[in-house]
Amino acid sequence: KSSPHFSTGGPPITFDEKGNPSTSSAFASNGKGAYRAGPWRNAVNFLTPGHECTWKAETRSGGAGGGIRRCDKEKNVVEISIYNDLTGTIPSELGRLWALRALYLGRNHLHGTIPTELGTLTSLSSLSVQWNELTGTIPEEAIGGLISLRALQLEGNVGLHGKVERHGTLCRMRNNYKPETDEDDEKTKPHKRGILRMLTATCTPPSGSLVGDRSDRLVCDCCSECFGY
Repeated sequence: KSSPHFSTGGPPITFDEKGNPSTSSAFASNGKGAYRAGPWRNAVNFLTPGHECTWKAETRSGGAGGGIRRCDKEKNVVEISIYNDLTGTIPSELGRLWALRALYLGRNHLHGTIPTELGTLTSLSSLSVQWNELTGTIPEEAIGGLISLRALQLEGNVGLHGKVERHGTLCRMRNNYKPETDEDDEKTKPHKRGILRMLTATCTPPSGSLVGDRSDRLVCDCCSECFGY
């Protein structure tokens, strides 16, 4: 008997003869109820038989807990907020939650890259993955599909690298973007110029001089704030 990790894409969860998950599992359900195990700081009832809009717990001391924070009248998930010592990777399946407006996965231990599938969430206004262990480059073209995005928080992921160009996709989404040519202005139109107000990362601003060995630091030409600089 096995069940997949809730959102980590990790290995199957193994159950013993009594139907209890192994203590190494992050979170599991055997169809009879929910269990707390592994890195979860505050048990929530994920994978229980009830509707996913009930998969949540009251936030406790330190802000730990969360889950499916809000659903609309049709019971579509519109807000996910989990600060619960999550490990593993961000699941690409989140891109199927077409009504999602806010995704907060900050202050966990998630690694890997930001999945491009999130770019299909055209209603998403806030994406927060700060203070994890994410690596790779920011998938700008995919994020360019987030036409409702107002806040993107990436700080604390020192493994992110590359450069956010002044006239690249992300910068064209900023509320203070100023096109220099007609071509720049034409590229901006699909992204609703003026929507993205917050863009934060652990980065080096273009005008800053490098302090120490920061050659692998993300360079951002238009971040509203560069942390750790």
